[in-house]
Amino acid sequence: MIHGPCGDKNMNCSCMKKGKCSKYYPKNFQEETTFYENGFTLYRRHNTSVYVRRGEHNLDNKWVVPHNLYLIKKYQAHINVEYCNKSKILKYLCKYINKGPDKAKIIFEEIKKGKDTPADTKTGEINEIKEYLDCRYICEQDALWRLLSYEIHHHTPSVERLPVHLPLMNSIVYKENIKLKKY
Repeated sequence: MIHGPCGDKNMNCSCMKKGKCSKYYPKNFQEETTFYENGFTLYRRHNTSVYVRRGEHNLDNKWVVPHNLYLIKKYQAHINVEYCNKSKILKYLCKYINKGPDKAKIIFEEIKKGKDTPADTKTGEINEIKEYLDCRYICEQDALWRLLSYEIHHHTPSVERLPVHLPLMNSIVYKENIKLKKY
């Protein structure tokens, strides 16, 4: 697949922003593939002296778009697949590919006298514990991650749900001399 022509060859191309190609074409010739610190890749591009004619312009290997022919045929669309060599990028991909539901449960409750907090329909009192329990959820991916004891980075708020107990039952006792772990 060929990009352009754009730049000096066509200033009216849709990819042009402030006089430059927003996709950074034409790319420079490159003897080998290079990985940058920011995680992006500069692919090998040989000067083969082979040209493709598009309109009145000859386009060489500098204008070739990286693509995967198998994916193009399978999905009948242009899919640009690139390798990114950075752990933060992989974490970002896992976060959004495996992102769970935004809300696990929706409850309609009566609102007491125009307030934005759900109130009990019989007594009219606000039950903050029930409100919290209805809104707390964990998706399947997070559950698996926790079951396998993997570290979860930048996960806020980190909440450990304690069982709700009645007064004088299921007491939780903390010793004063024990230091809590910092995560």
